[in-house]
Amino acid sequence: MLELLLRRCLQAVPLLAILSIVTFAAVLSLPGDPIDVLVGNAQKDMDPQEIQVLRQEFGLDKSPVEQYVLWLSNGVFKGNLGRSYKDGRPVVTIIQERLPSTVRLVATALVLAFGIGMFWGLAMVALKQSQLGKWLEAGLFVVALILYSAPGFWIGFIALTMAGRLSIFGEVPLLAVHAAGAPALNPLATLSALGYVLLPAFVLSLRRMAKIALFVRTATLNELTEEYVTTALGKGLSRIKVLTKHVLRNSFAPIINLAGLSLPSLLGGSVLIETVFAWPGMGRLAVESTFGRDYPMILALVMMYGALVIFSNLAADILELMTDPRRRDAYLSEIEGART
Repeated sequence: MLELLLRRCLQAVPLLAILSIVTFAAVLSLPGDPIDVLVGNAQKDMDPQEIQVLRQEFGLDKSPVEQYVLWLSNGVFKGNLGRSYKDGRPVVTIIQERLPSTVRLVATALVLAFGIGMFWGLAMVALKQSQLGKWLEAGLFVVALILYSAPGFWIGFIALTMAGRLSIFGEVPLLAVHAAGAPALNPLATLSALGYVLLPAFVLSLRRMAKIALFVRTATLNELTEEYVTTALGKGLSRIKVLTKHVLRNSFAPIINLAGLSLPSLLGGSVLIETVFAWPGMGRLAVESTFGRDYPMILALVMMYGALVIFSNLAADILELMTDPRRRDAYLSEIEGART
């Protein structure tokens, strides 16, 4: 098992290297001069020598290869991701301010997606097995397909409009309640602030929730066709007991893989949701940095998101191999065959 873990970790290294090269090349190819972002309209009143000093300070006078090596050595290996072109503060400091808001939003969305999605999927399976619930199961299936196909930002605008018209919300603000970089909330304020995350987190989780429900439904129905299910039913076990004790356990391994893929998916979706709900997280920061051509911030965020996707997939694959003996034996057999 240790050899398996080492192999999968080593496979992530070239992916990260390719990601860093592609990210840096894409940022350098963006139109415009970073100096325009740094000094703005004041550039016309500046001496050319002052502009050259700025270029030297930010390393813009070097060749693209030298800039990449400098960024890789200082930023990736030493954690010095540079300074933001927008306000001159360290990129790490700005990310640290925005990270807690995104973690709170994505963690809440992940709990809602899996809590409701798994129950939704199992409910569809149970209704499909009954004679009276087939029409209801078909309705739940259609709703899941619609939610999975609908754009998240469109649902967000509809949710904001509907929530704003409902009198039960009263004077409660529907947008972000805590600004980025503000002092930490006290425990009572933190508990109150949890209410503000529910609407954006629920909207963010809807698409993933529908996918989980459809995935659980398909995986469970496939397991119900296996011979061990027929044997268990033949022994007199109830369908509910077979479903919860046997079928769900065997369907759990691919669900773990789906969990690993859900985290980067929710982080990617948070870019639009945070913008719609004015949530002061990293997704909104990415939008602001892109429109503001804040190149150091864009580089840091893309690398963080890319690394998270790679390691989330890696963790999901490892957990699936550890929990599913069939997958583990097949993978080990593949390794032994490659050696011979």
